[in-house]
Amino acid sequence: MIRVISIAVLMCAHFLCAPAWAATFSAKAAVEKTDPFVGEPFVFQIQVSGSEHPEQPDLSLVKDFAVAFQGGQQNSRRSVTIINGRVTEDVQEGYFFSYELTPKREGRLVIPSIIVISNGRSTQTHPVVINARKPAETEDFKLRMSLSKEHCYVGEPVILTVTWFIGKDVRDYRFTLPLLNDDTFRFADPEVDTQSGNKVYRIPLGDGEAVGIQGRGREGGKQYATITFQKVLIPVSSGHVTIEPATVACSALTGYERQRSLFDDDFFGSDFFGTGRRGIYKTVVVPSNALDLRISDLPLEERPANFAGHVGDYQIETRATPTEVNVGDPITLTLSLSGPAFLEYVELPPLNEQLRLAGDFKVPKERATAEILGKSKVFTQTIRALRPDVKEIPSIELPYFDTITGTYRVARSEPIPLTVNKTRIITALDAEGVNPVEFPGSEIETWTKGIAFNYEDMGVLVNQRLTPLSWFRLPLWISLFAGPPLCYVLLLSGIALIRNRNADPMKARARKAFGRLERSLKQAQGSPTSAPACDMVQEAFRHYLGDKLRMAKGALTFNDVKEALKAKGLDPGTLDRLKALFERCEAGRYAGIGAGSDSSSIVEQGILLAKDLEKKLK
Repeated sequence: MIRVISIAVLMCAHFLCAPAWAATFSAKAAVEKTDPFVGEPFVFQIQVSGSEHPEQPDLSLVKDFAVAFQGGQQNSRRSVTIINGRVTEDVQEGYFFSYELTPKREGRLVIPSIIVISNGRSTQTHPVVINARKPAETEDFKLRMSLSKEHCYVGEPVILTVTWFIGKDVRDYRFTLPLLNDDTFRFADPEVDTQSGNKVYRIPLGDGEAVGIQGRGREGGKQYATITFQKVLIPVSSGHVTIEPATVACSALTGYERQRSLFDDDFFGSDFFGTGRRGIYKTVVVPSNALDLRISDLPLEERPANFAGHVGDYQIETRATPTEVNVGDPITLTLSLSGPAFLEYVELPPLNEQLRLAGDFKVPKERATAEILGKSKVFTQTIRALRPDVKEIPSIELPYFDTITGTYRVARSEPIPLTVNKTRIITALDAEGVNPVEFPGSEIETWTKGIAFNYEDMGVLVNQRLTPLSWFRLPLWISLFAGPPLCYVLLLSGIALIRNRNADPMKARARKAFGRLERSLKQAQGSPTSAPACDMVQEAFRHYLGDKLRMAKGALTFNDVKEALKAKGLDPGTLDRLKALFERCEAGRYAGIGAGSDSSSIVEQGILLAKDLEKKLK
């Protein structure tokens, strides 16, 4: 009874509620300040009413400010009041977006109306006027920029140095470099000596950061504490570029004020306990000087046909391992580029465009990811000798433009001597011997004594009365009673099977993968030469592993599937056999062998390996 009354009371309360969520959908703009300095960040908010899940607004029309999104948050309130038994629920849904805006120029700037959308409804904010003030340096703070050179070529790195001279205590500083938004340059960070003993600062800059070093310096005849950082500018287009002034905004100590004590008398308000003064900080924005940089295009005269845009003084070194191989065996070729100070964006031209190398070796387009080691960038590539008469890995050439002499030059590596032997693959006949093996035994004989007849007397006859209970023993009645439920069960099983197959179509391909692999290997057995057989075996295993591991088949290599097979629990021995099979197939493709027995041994090796893989990948 009490439960029924409670439910009735809740229902009455629900119908008596007067929700106020039909609030008007609106948005307004709010700013932290309306008179910031150029380069001084301030908070800009879009406050939304009537929605808890508005879409993030588009601020692409805000042109005079650098915009940085700081996130969003719900701002809703709910309250329930009961007056004379009437329950009123007040729901005020809200949301706000926060941004950091930084004025790019001085004067009267306008933040335009911003459109806000939620569930098909739209509204917009009112424009906001900002009076951006021109920053000015003081005797206490100065900011200076300098370039390592005033003229450079496209692709030639230039170092920008920024130094902040500090004459007072500061906190909460922020640098703004309009240059970082200029698509004329790519940017890199120079190496910084962090072992010098000087204090190091992480300085946020746009979407990245720079490393600043604390030091001492003089400017205008006055001694200052300094923070210095650098950026590497790599021009991507020519022209005359004006680098706009940078700014630094900080809270600077401008004085002290006396703290009033709780007792408000001279004794406790004095500096007796050392707490009588509090620092007063004021926002200061300091501009830097502007810079000019002239960027020239690389000359067209005498430019090599295979020039790939390398600028600077380059050296190239190569090494290979092993240096004694069979035709088709993999050779790891390592190339080291050095010379320029900044190698982050430096790439090696494709080696298959080196004519001498491509004429004697199989050079794939893919290569391992390069890494920077010390002052060199190291690239690795796998190559395979095509013929036994190859005697060396030829010089690798890299044309480059020398900015010091203003001419094109070519860096060359030293040739690497190489011994290439004819490929000899051990076949199954080599391993088993040439003589056939005979097994002793006897032939199966046919039973020649005819049919043995069985005889039965009348005692085997049983009286079989037809009763309702006996109906259930007859096949016809059994089918009538059990047939419909059985059909229903079979139908449900079929539907479940189809749904399961549609939910995971790759599962069916994985189940059938081994059958397809066996058929492909049998087709490869009929190949008259080893090269087509190697292609067929390798392609069959790529499809099999792609289906089993649910990977794109494409041109799967052993390295592509190695980690996935390890995760499946495949033992190292089987992995080594798979790797050997892939390498043997690769060697067979380029070794130029024509013996039919070699193709059969590759197929036999593949069949044995396929059976082991199927057992372990089920």
